[in-house]
Amino acid sequence: MSAARYRIEKLLGQGRHASLWRAMDVDRRERVALKVASRGCLRREFDTLQENQDGHAVKAHDCGVLPDGRPYLAMEYVDHGDLAHAPLPEGGAARALNDAALALAGVHRRGWVHRDIKPAHLLLRANGQVVLCDFGSACRAGAREDRAAPSLVGTPRYAAPEQMEGAAASTAADVYSLGICAFELLAGKPPFRGETLTELFSQHLRAPVPRLPPGAAHWQSLVDAMLAKHPASRPADGDAVLAVLRENHS
Repeated sequence: MSAARYRIEKLLGQGRHASLWRAMDVDRRERVALKVASRGCLRREFDTLQENQDGHAVKAHDCGVLPDGRPYLAMEYVDHGDLAHAPLPEGGAARALNDAALALAGVHRRGWVHRDIKPAHLLLRANGQVVLCDFGSACRAGAREDRAAPSLVGTPRYAAPEQMEGAAASTAADVYSLGICAFELLAGKPPFRGETLTELFSQHLRAPVPRLPPGAAHWQSLVDAMLAKHPASRPADGDAVLAVLRENHS
C-alpha cells in the first residue's frame, strides 16, 4: 500500500471495515495515523472531525483515495497509548475523566453524538491530555438507527441500554458510555462483563451498578448517575458531567 504523500510504517489495528496504520507524511515531515477503509468513503468522518477541532479531539489532516481505490483519512498520531492500555499515574483518573468530559461536551455543544465512547477511543497525548478519536459512528443528535442495519452501532460493552434497542441517538447515551469507561478506570474492570451480546444487553438493562473499590468510593454517586438505566435520569450531556466533576472532584 502506498500513496505519494504517505510512507507506511506499521499496522496499528485492524477492524471489520478499516485498518489503522502509522505512516510518515513526507510533505509535513511528521508521523500520522492513517485510517484506510475497505469500502465506502471517509469524507463524512473527516468533515465531522474538522468540525470538532477544539483541542479535545485528534487533529484531522487530510482525506482522499489511495491508488488502489481505497479511501483514507490522515489524522494526528498519538503515540502514548489509550485508556484501555496505558497505565495512568497516581490520581490520573480524575484528569482523564475531566479531559474526556471536556471532549464530549464540545461534541455535544455542536449537536453531535459520538456513539462509540470507550477507553480505546480516548487517547493520551505526550503531555498527559486525553483526546477523543474515531468519529466514524458519530451522527447528529436525534438521528435514529436503521433497524435494517446488520449490527449495533457502537461497542456492546459500552453501549447504553436504549442504544442497543436502536433508539434515536442522544447525548445521554454518550454519557452512559463514558460512565462505563469511568467505572473501568476506577475499578480496573468494566461493570458489566457478560460473555454474549444477550447477557450484556440484559446487564445494561437490568443489573445494578457494582460498588467501586473503597479507594474510589467517592466517585460512586457520579458513576451511578451516569449509568442510570433511563436516559432522563443521567446527566444530560458532557457539560452536565463537567459541572459535577468541577463541583465534587476538582
